[in-house]
Amino acid sequence: MYKIPFVKKLITYVIAGLVIGESTFRFCATYLRTWLPIRQLSIIPLLLVIAAIIYVFIWQARKTNKPTTLAFWQGLIRYGVAFDLAEFGWSKICHQQLVMPLYQLDLPYRSLTPPQLFWTFYSHSYLFGCIIGGLQIVGAMLLLFHRTRLVGVFVLLPILANILLMDIFYQIGDSVVVHASIMMSGVLYFLFIEFDRLKEFFFVAKSNLPVMHLPKLLKMAIRLSIIYIPLLFIAMHDGPNKYPQLTGKYKVRHLRVDQQDLDRVNCADSALTIVYFDIRNSCVFEFNAQQRRWYGKYTKDNDHLKISWYTPGDKPVFNGIIIPADAGRLMLRGSLGTDSMSIILQKMDPGS
Repeated sequence: MYKIPFVKKLITYVIAGLVIGESTFRFCATYLRTWLPIRQLSIIPLLLVIAAIIYVFIWQARKTNKPTTLAFWQGLIRYGVAFDLAEFGWSKICHQQLVMPLYQLDLPYRSLTPPQLFWTFYSHSYLFGCIIGGLQIVGAMLLLFHRTRLVGVFVLLPILANILLMDIFYQIGDSVVVHASIMMSGVLYFLFIEFDRLKEFFFVAKSNLPVMHLPKLLKMAIRLSIIYIPLLFIAMHDGPNKYPQLTGKYKVRHLRVDQQDLDRVNCADSALTIVYFDIRNSCVFEFNAQQRRWYGKYTKDNDHLKISWYTPGDKPVFNGIIIPADAGRLMLRGSLGTDSMSIILQKMDPGS
């Protein structure tokens, strides 16, 4: 009789307890929290894991190795993962997930937290959410059938890996990261138990594709070319931030036009207040409000500066010089069309 190793039993039961417990907890917390206190629901995963571990030792003490018992617990893992991911998939399709409140969409970009940025981005396209949700549902169904179980693993694994990484780096929440990690462990379990089959398929079985007979060194050079050729051209190409010492957001400290000082309070519509020197030689002049901006491109030759505007396209070109000063200050002197200008700029902290 085939003897099931104790470690395999333990791993299977612990993962089953975690998957079923976490799936049950999330489902109840989402749909039944009106009737069941969340504090009591949080104990469900712990109780199921403890029960699973206790059963492992009971099964080991009985010295029975029924494959059907192991298959039952593996079935619990499959169903728990499939149910959880299918519920997530249907939530996306039914507008229960990837939705944003309207007031939040009007907030400035820099005021959004990482989780808000995440949800704002992914809520932009409903069709994209439906595709992801559909893949979750299809992968969940494939996981439940014996013949398509491995296909379901390959469908769900990249989806879960992507979700887990986004949960971590967008700081969605510790509980969300734990949940995604548990579901990932359930999928990885079925990947590892098929290790021999995968090893045979990927590394032992012979390929039916024709082989080019080239010298080994030449083959290796061609394969490595995907690394060194892009890096070589990237190193030779100018980056987006050609003038990092200039790049930044600047506040206008003093503005003089045609030998006259302009008061930013009394000239609310026409006074220049903010200047951006940005990546890819972009330049923006802001006149007291984001709705009143000029967008252009600048060219710099030593201390000479030229700014041409493309939005609005009828604005005059700025020609002048740029003089760096101390404490993050810049001075612009030149002409904007027929007007002479002198501007003192103070660099602002990022995000201010």
